Amino acid sequence: MSRLIAFALVVTLQVCLASCNSLPTPAPDNAGLLERAKQAYRDTKTKVLNVGSTVAGFAGMYYEEHLKTKIDPYMERAKDHASSLWERVKSRMPTFRSTQDQ
Repeated sequence: MSRLIAFALVVTLQVCLASCNSLPTPAPDNAGLLERAKQAYRDTKTKVLNVGSTVAGFAGMYYEEHLKTKIDPYMERAKDHASSLWERVKSRMPTFRSTQDQ
């Protein structure tokens, strides 16, 4: 009985292998695939750049309308303090140099 099962199994495997080998295998079209991938990359890059420029435009507009009016007074105050500090340092530098020379 076991010989009959082994024989049936071997015959079945040979039939399966013969039918699998007879199927034609199409050669992959790598050049076409690469071109499609390049085009998909270009399209995606264009879309991302368009979205990015739109977002940058909205962000700039929001800054000009909402944030700049609140930030400008603080920026001017910081510039005034920095310039007055620099003026004080410059005014003391000749005195500092003359004491170093002595």
